[in-house]
Amino acid sequence: MIERAVDFERLRWMRCGTCSNEWHINSEWLALFEQGAEACPNCGTDYEPLGRPDFWVSPDDPCHDDSAVGGSFWYHTSTHSNGPDRAFDPTAGLTTVTKRRFRSISGDESALERWASRQRAKALHLGTYEAAIENMLRRMNDQDGVNDQFYLYRVRLRQDAIIEPGVHPELSGTFGDVHLSEHCSPEIDIFRYVNTHEDPSSISLAVRHEAIHAVQMIPIPLRVDAGDAWVSAATSRLMEAAIRSAPEPKTDVERMRRHQKSTLSIEASSLEEEVAERLPLGLRDRFDRYFDESSLTAEPIAFPAKLAGLAMLVNNPLAVLELLDTMPWREV
Repeated sequence: MIERAVDFERLRWMRCGTCSNEWHINSEWLALFEQGAEACPNCGTDYEPLGRPDFWVSPDDPCHDDSAVGGSFWYHTSTHSNGPDRAFDPTAGLTTVTKRRFRSISGDESALERWASRQRAKALHLGTYEAAIENMLRRMNDQDGVNDQFYLYRVRLRQDAIIEPGVHPELSGTFGDVHLSEHCSPEIDIFRYVNTHEDPSSISLAVRHEAIHAVQMIPIPLRVDAGDAWVSAATSRLMEAAIRSAPEPKTDVERMRRHQKSTLSIEASSLEEEVAERLPLGLRDRFDRYFDESSLTAEPIAFPAKLAGLAMLVNNPLAVLELLDTMPWREV
């Protein structure tokens, strides 16, 4: 099996939607492009038009080859500790009231089961290690998942799974919901697409559960030793900030706020910024709003340890992969 090298800062591959020019870019170029300061080097199309440049897959990516798809490890992050579970019941988390409303709105007793069947038929998204970690950070940051327990899965595909030919544009769907039956013939198990959101320009897969042979799993972020120098110092800073008075507002905007930021919250934001500065440029804006002030008293070390553990997923992926190597494979 192939374990691809992890590199959150690798060059990305772009394709212009106007002239089809293709070229490599780095994070700095992308930041300027999104500000309107860079454009296609061939035709000058910038960020605004419909035919603007967007991420595409490098022709050198080995996963253009079907054998490389089946012979590579793939990754997935989830809040489910026993996934992928073919017996998953989507209705299990619904209250009795919600189920009753579901039936009353549709006027059909079988509507809830049809909805559940469609949820079970959704494709599972797999990608590179980088894409899986970035997906988790996005969900924590954008989808109120900051307090969720996440799990990292390493996935091995079935060798007899049928792959749709070619690499395709990213499939659209609410919250990433995709049904392969709407995009390819019924016998297809694996659909390759260009990931434009996580590890952009990499190949990701939308797969039926039947395409998965086995998985390894670890909880993330990794645990960080309480004696870690940065974690210990950060905890002390938070505890000191917790007993200091909130700073007096200095600007008119600050004076107009009904609720001033506490000294503790300000110190937590400072810690987030310190950790984010040591991450690749494209990930830094994902690394904020992780602080839960109410949890400080119960477990003061938890927040700094979580920051350090999240950063380790990016800055020390070898440690993560080595931990996965110790986990047993579970056939799905």
